[in-house]
Amino acid sequence: MEKRDLLFFCSMCRDKSAEEIEKIKCTIPHMVKEYKRGEHIAYQGDKVQYLIMLIKGKVKTEIVSNSGLTLPMEEVQAPYPLAAAFLFADDNCFPVDVVALQDCEVLYISKDSVEAQIAKCPGFLRGFMAFNANRMQYISERLKIFAQKGIKAKIVYYILSREQNGEFNFERSIVSLAEYFGVERPSLSRAISEMVRDGIITFQNGKGKVLDFDAMENLLL
Repeated sequence: MEKRDLLFFCSMCRDKSAEEIEKIKCTIPHMVKEYKRGEHIAYQGDKVQYLIMLIKGKVKTEIVSNSGLTLPMEEVQAPYPLAAAFLFADDNCFPVDVVALQDCEVLYISKDSVEAQIAKCPGFLRGFMAFNANRMQYISERLKIFAQKGIKAKIVYYILSREQNGEFNFERSIVSLAEYFGVERPSLSRAISEMVRDGIITFQNGKGKVLDFDAMENLLL
């Protein structure tokens, strides 16, 4: 484990070189656990009692309904915190299952240690708050996309929130975008092809241009 993982949130330290980080006299009590591919790191409803940092490997998160339906949410690559925004919540429970896609190492920092670090390091506090605010923005966008009825409406919302002068870049593969939308990849590809065929957009290699904004707006209605 690199010291950089412990300083993930510190806006004053995380961009320093390895040599500079080695000189930083900053220690945070922690423990590290290993998980094999396919193992659950956390279950939906588990209490978030630690600041949990994925420091090696890759995980997926998914919501499981009472009826057993599983909705994929996202894949996360180390280094990355898991459910950090819920650490200080009144109802501090994992909102998703977290499953290892690869052999993983996970760092755990107690709530008391996080509070102590926040008290002594303004950079850590700013980084922690900024990360959680950015996650809330991400979740807000996901909810807005899920609220759109139909795949084309989701595509339109995604494009309009990113286009500049009519041009857009998905910045994701079709597979990743399908997971982000919560739809099947073939259905997403077909919807994009139909929008191209109808002269609404151009699209190639993840980039495109809006040709008919009126048609885009009609797809949102």
